[in-house]
Amino acid sequence: MQERRTKLVPIAEAIAKIPDGAKVAIGGSLIRKAPMALIREIVRQKKKDLTLYSWSAGMDFDMLIGAGCVKEAWSSYVGMFNVGMAKNFRRAVEEHRIRFVDMSETCGMDKFRAAAFGLPFAISKTPLNSGLLKNPEFKEIICPFTGEKLIAMEAFHPDFAIVHAHRADKYGNVQFDTVRMMDNEMDLYIARCAGKSILSVEEIVPEEEIIRTPTMTMLPKLYVDSVCCAPCGAHPNSCDTRYDFDLEHSHLYQECSETEEGFQKYLDEYVYGTKDEEEYLKKVGGLESLRNRLGHGGEAE
Repeated sequence: MQERRTKLVPIAEAIAKIPDGAKVAIGGSLIRKAPMALIREIVRQKKKDLTLYSWSAGMDFDMLIGAGCVKEAWSSYVGMFNVGMAKNFRRAVEEHRIRFVDMSETCGMDKFRAAAFGLPFAISKTPLNSGLLKNPEFKEIICPFTGEKLIAMEAFHPDFAIVHAHRADKYGNVQFDTVRMMDNEMDLYIARCAGKSILSVEEIVPEEEIIRTPTMTMLPKLYVDSVCCAPCGAHPNSCDTRYDFDLEHSHLYQECSETEEGFQKYLDEYVYGTKDEEEYLKKVGGLESLRNRLGHGGEAE
């Protein structure tokens, strides 16, 4: 019998597979569960000319744009939620350094769902009678059953998806805690819609534990190409049921982002100045300190 292949790899090895110019879908929403450990490694490896897809983005987009990794971005929103605007993103758009495609949250969700189900396009009523119709990728169509006007939107076709989850085994069977933010249900479609999917998880558990809790396995290994162990891998975002948003560090990020020079100093200290996530966690106070300060709920069944 052929031995099963482990999909557990170091973060740097997984991100090295993403070439310059790739189209990358990013999981999470706003300040919740963005795969920040994977984002930081993309910056460390100085990827270029990426196209980003999200339905509601935050520091993930802002950091990649500020680091010069992005040529195009699609989302309904890019912001820092309760700490203010995404300043790197705003500068890049105002100075025409990137192309930004605006859409509604539901449009982004529909485009991910269509791709996950193998459909070439999604349909929506949301853009009707709105400025969203300026998007040249949106096409008016007529429903063959009712005769009503609808908008057709090409499905997202990312080369890679990067998503943060709660736990997995080494074979890539990924579990989400039973208690979680419903906003992040889109992560399941985002992971399934790409040519390759890279999942970071809070913990790696034995296969026996996955078998014991089958209803938590939302992404079987079929949909996962690489899995990386990244405790506190969403920091400074929150991770559903595990730990809260790090307001203190996010304010620091915002202060540094006031200027390009300030943001470069942030990157030099917290990203380029840390060779991997282990060093990053030490830089921001240590794993146990973060868990104590931000809360750590562990497994939620």
